Amino acid sequence: MLTTFVAAMLVAFGTVGEGEEMVVGQTTAYHTSLIAVPGHDFYGLQIAVRRDRPCQVRAFFRGASPRTAQFCTRRMTRRQLAGAGTATLRAGERVNGISACFTEDERVGAVRLYTFADQAATAEAGECVTEYRTVWCQRGWTVQGVQLYFDRAAAGPGQASLVGLRPLCVNSA
Repeated sequence: MLTTFVAAMLVAFGTVGEGEEMVVGQTTAYHTSLIAVPGHDFYGLQIAVRRDRPCQVRAFFRGASPRTAQFCTRRMTRRQLAGAGTATLRAGERVNGISACFTEDERVGAVRLYTFADQAATAEAGECVTEYRTVWCQRGWTVQGVQLYFDRAAAGPGQASLVGLRPLCVNSA
């Protein structure tokens, strides 16, 4: 509840990334946001795949529990989670940009987190056939979460896939 309130307040004040130029991939009606509460920096991402489709994303925040967006039709197994692609930055590093590349089927194949100091970490979810497209927060801002776009709802026939994302940038001053 508090996370939803904080995300709504950030959007209301216009401090998160806005506009289509901040989206890597596609936007869809099936989306959710994973965002940090104040004082807990975003530092990592994990992408789990079922049936060659990236359907679960977990975001990591310093000093707080991870948050998960699951658009899989069923729970992920321990084996599937063990094979998940994970990107984490070291303590003290802040995410300032996000990039992604895409598979032949236009699904997210990998997500890379960047710092302004050129440090990077990559979470792989499939075989990329495109170049990475990068979106940066403006100088003095950091990524405090992500808005994730899936190609279909979490319920019903078929397995959903991650097809786009948007960094949620906040002023770090």
